[in-house]
Amino acid sequence: MNKFEMVRHGILDLPINERFKYCQDLFLKHGKKINWNEAKEYYKQMFDCDVFKNDIYTVMVFRNKQADWQIHEKSWKGKMTYLSIKRNDKKYIHDWRDFQKIKNELVGIDYEAFEIYPNEKRLVDTANQYHLFCFQKNYVIPVGWLHRSVVNEELKGGFNKTGQRAREV
Repeated sequence: MNKFEMVRHGILDLPINERFKYCQDLFLKHGKKINWNEAKEYYKQMFDCDVFKNDIYTVMVFRNKQADWQIHEKSWKGKMTYLSIKRNDKKYIHDWRDFQKIKNELVGIDYEAFEIYPNEKRLVDTANQYHLFCFQKNYVIPVGWLHRSVVNEELKGGFNKTGQRAREV
């Protein structure tokens, strides 16, 4: 996977009124009609971010207040980074190691992130798109392992017949 470069989102090449129309059309694709003011608000939320692209992924990065439209815990507002990740070829894939590299490169190695699997009432599944929510630097999410354990070489045998792939170092 190549390093990310900052790019300009294509919607910014459109005149402002066409940007809002684009947002309305996005909702129409999913059977929902939004008015002009709702489209303007959606545009402000969705495209007030930095966009990074490499050979595999495009990532929209919403930092601090830019991420607040996705943050519902008052004490976390203005303090989190939200990553919206899509493959450039639009295929589905969920490669944990790639997501770890994305988080490290675009947010930092000293940040922890989580991905949510919501209850069905909050489920949004409209694209092959993935979401990471990153806490402040050095915050440790109070679940999971506390010590690093990484295998760099390929492992085969035991219950895992296909093996653990070798890690790039």
